[in-house]
Amino acid sequence: MKNTLSQRTINRLTQYHTILRDYTKKDIDYITSSQIANLLTMDETQVRKDVKQINCKGKCKVGYQVKELKNIIEKVLDYNTTKHAFVIGAGNLGMALSKYSKFSEFGLDIVCLFDTDKNKIGKLAGEKHIYSLEELPEKVKELNINIAILTIPNKFAQDVCDFLVKSGIKYIWNFTPTVLKVNDDIKVWNENLIGSFIQFCAISNVK
Repeated sequence: MKNTLSQRTINRLTQYHTILRDYTKKDIDYITSSQIANLLTMDETQVRKDVKQINCKGKCKVGYQVKELKNIIEKVLDYNTTKHAFVIGAGNLGMALSKYSKFSEFGLDIVCLFDTDKNKIGKLAGEKHIYSLEELPEKVKELNINIAILTIPNKFAQDVCDFLVKSGIKYIWNFTPTVLKVNDDIKVWNENLIGSFIQFCAISNVK
């Protein structure tokens, strides 16, 4: 079902899941669409549409069973299947992502990092090794990994992307501001941090 959902729907479902996790910790059994909508400052009609898409039914005047909705979202978004990935770039962002322990709760296992800086190669980022980028093709084959998280300087992004694809990477989570050029069989998700900040400022009327 995940492949039939739009990216916007998937994004909203992850936000619902965050709320549901909090409710689970508080031992709250039910939640309504209006409660979710109020917490996210959105239209409750959209919440109901999203939940209907994943085939979860609520009870009239009671709402959705928290654990049931949480479990359905986890199943639909495949949280329970571990996806192994490489981080490309052992700078501040790459190091921070590799050390973020919460990723494992959503099925992401960052195996190791790659860089071209000789001062970083051979060292550890937490418990994860930093390898030379030249070793990546061998590691792709050895560990059968096809996901890369790209956190390198903008000017190197396309060249490194091409290298990743030639090495067997099929999915790229792109944290650079570069719009990467790839063939249709390669999937890229652009994480636009600057764009998100601009949207935040616009919505929040930050001066």
